[in-house]
Amino acid sequence: MATKKLERRLTLKHLGFAEDPFMASADPRFLYLSSQHGEVLERARDLIEEFRGLAVVEGGYGVGKSSLALRLESLYRGLPDEYRVVFIHTASYESEFAGLQDICEFIGVPHKRGLTKQWRSFEEFLVDEHEQGRNVVVILDDAQLMSPDALRIVHALYNFDARGRKLAQVILFGQPELSFIFTMHPEIRSRVHSWFRLNPLSVEDTVELIRFRCKVAGRDQPLLSQAGYLEIYEASEGTPRAIVSICARLVDRLGDSRETSANVDLVREAVAEWKASSEGPLTSAERGSAVAELAGAAPVQPSTSRRRRRSSDGRKPARKGERARATKSQA
Repeated sequence: MATKKLERRLTLKHLGFAEDPFMASADPRFLYLSSQHGEVLERARDLIEEFRGLAVVEGGYGVGKSSLALRLESLYRGLPDEYRVVFIHTASYESEFAGLQDICEFIGVPHKRGLTKQWRSFEEFLVDEHEQGRNVVVILDDAQLMSPDALRIVHALYNFDARGRKLAQVILFGQPELSFIFTMHPEIRSRVHSWFRLNPLSVEDTVELIRFRCKVAGRDQPLLSQAGYLEIYEASEGTPRAIVSICARLVDRLGDSRETSANVDLVREAVAEWKASSEGPLTSAERGSAVAELAGAAPVQPSTSRRRRRSSDGRKPARKGERARATKSQA
């Protein structure tokens, strides 16, 4: 293992990289903002900063939802005097109560016995944050794993108002089956201020994504030929996660060949390796199964999912003035 890591570091150095440009982890520094990603990010920020309450970002596997969620979280985590950020990596909640308790634990609100008492405790937290001038932002990734009952958390959060402002801004990121969960709760779907859809990249954005990642990692020279870019685009169908996975294998191929840039043959070898791996494209049978699942009811909730959470904390002197009163919206 240590030898492989050393070989990888030597390969990266040989190629002019200060760090690995094609890591599997969703590092927000490596997020390439295509025109659609940039627009979704800006509109999500508008919703948060204008206290509009609720938005959904929907997209298929690997189109950059988690990276975008992390970028959004990092923007507001750096402003602890103005924002309190809750980031739930995998919102696999089976019930409203389970989800609410998890969020409360995350931000330090004590657990209570019973759903009503837990909501009252959380409401006090929201009011306190509002009085101290902090906007509470709740980001739920993999939200398609929430049960229909757990989606009621979103409805309740939306309903907390003070002086005409939403006390919590909620952004859900999820795969297309999330829309099926919302169809079971039209009263919640009607509260969604903005519903965004992320699509695969164009061939031009595929090229720019690869170039961008290389530049962030320290290399300005092109990594491959124009024909190689086209091979990667056609194999990946413009899916960012697939593009990164193919490029990671391409770096290994370059290390073996001791070349500093890839010709189309090396790219094809990397593509073939990716297709043969577990990360490769779905087979026809798998695509059919996925379509059948989407056509059915709400997805089954995996019991083994682990929720990874990240929070941003901040302290600010309380504002002078009257204590705000939280009210439930009826609209």
